[in-house]
Amino acid sequence: MSTFHDALAFRLLLASVSIIAYVVLVQLSPHIEAIDDVPYLNTAFHLVVGATFGAFVMVPFARAPRRLLRSLLLAGAAAGIYYAAIRFVVDGPPGLDALASFAIAGAGAALLCGIAVAVIAPQSFTLPLGALLLVAGAVGGAAFDVKVSYDPNLLLGHAAWQLLTCLALFFGSRSAST
Repeated sequence: MSTFHDALAFRLLLASVSIIAYVVLVQLSPHIEAIDDVPYLNTAFHLVVGATFGAFVMVPFARAPRRLLRSLLLAGAAAGIYYAAIRFVVDGPPGLDALASFAIAGAGAALLCGIAVAVIAPQSFTLPLGALLLVAGAVGGAAFDVKVSYDPNLLLGHAAWQLLTCLALFFGSRSAST
């Protein structure tokens, strides 16, 4: 297998670990919610989900020097981006239907993740990378609107957005470096 395929498989594996972490967090949340003294649990949950995505999907782009600091900043940026996307969907413009809200939030979040990687990692940011991120994020965001009776925790949406954003970052950063 070529280095390209190894790198792609590794990035998809990391994104899959992030998705599995989401599933674990969702399963643990009712047990944590049972503890009455946990303030801002919903906010903390969203921040942890975002930071986990950042740790597995964005951090591998971090470069030396100060790789640890860059990694922490990328995970923190992802946490904030994920939380902001959730807030947009929940508190977004009135009259915006769910599909449009999810697609806009997904596109914006993916683009912001790419900008964070470009600024913090640092990596090149190109117009093709931006376009890939917008499309991947919008499609992944739209997947949140898919109503599946056996998916009350929106795993399909999370998986689609994370995998598509991972692919956009991977292919977009490869085209920027060549």
